[in-house]
Amino acid sequence: MSWRKYRVTAGTSARNKLIYRGNFLGSVFTYGLFVFVFARIWAAAYAGKSSIAGYDYTMSVWYFIVAEVSAFGFGRFFFTLAEDVKSGQVAYLLGRPYSFVGYHWAQAMGTGIVDAANLLGEGILAGLLLAGPPPGASVPRLLAVLVSLLLAGSLQFHLQMALAMTAFWVEENTAFFWIFQKLALIVGTLLPLEFLPDTARRLALLTPLPSLAYAPARIAVAATGPQALGLIGLQLAWLGGAIALSSLVFSRGRHRVAIQGG
Repeated sequence: MSWRKYRVTAGTSARNKLIYRGNFLGSVFTYGLFVFVFARIWAAAYAGKSSIAGYDYTMSVWYFIVAEVSAFGFGRFFFTLAEDVKSGQVAYLLGRPYSFVGYHWAQAMGTGIVDAANLLGEGILAGLLLAGPPPGASVPRLLAVLVSLLLAGSLQFHLQMALAMTAFWVEENTAFFWIFQKLALIVGTLLPLEFLPDTARRLALLTPLPSLAYAPARIAVAATGPQALGLIGLQLAWLGGAIALSSLVFSRGRHRVAIQGG
């Protein structure tokens, strides 16, 4: 398989995102507001306390900053994907000389990387102002966080692709996404897994959800080198499963287009 066409797709998508800078304003404002509000919440929660579940105030603020980069930057691929099926556009895309899943992945990651980079820059500035330097900051840790964020973005895409392709069978499938999104917020985005009850934490670890936001955020504030590698390895494993799942759901669904004639 030639990767050049997908690199070009990702690059074009990223450039288009950069051209229309006004598109950043909504996410920049909302992300910045969320970071500020949660920093104040953590400040109140840590009043008189030095640590909660192994996290101090600085760690909790930086955890939220990185977790929300994953959620905001790579969190909303579903609607574009589902609309291609509902509108019938998928019938026109199937005949083109590229993988439908691969093309949409490249397109989504092109815009997602631009969004995530923009938000991460804003988050670093906000974090320095609200909580001081991140704990254990180093170049290797930063590189591990960036790799983990990219893996989280790809995992987000393929999980949402699998959900979106249910539109081949269910015309109104938005509820599936909202359930997925809310679970992802609870499991590792708003709060570290360590804050959850033991049973809930053990159950969460049986799902791919911690690999979406918890993994890069945990690497940013607390993980040692071996722990970071373990989290990245877990992300890779779940990503492999998600790629297989999204490809399977799409493959089954496309036969319905062929059978029904579009």
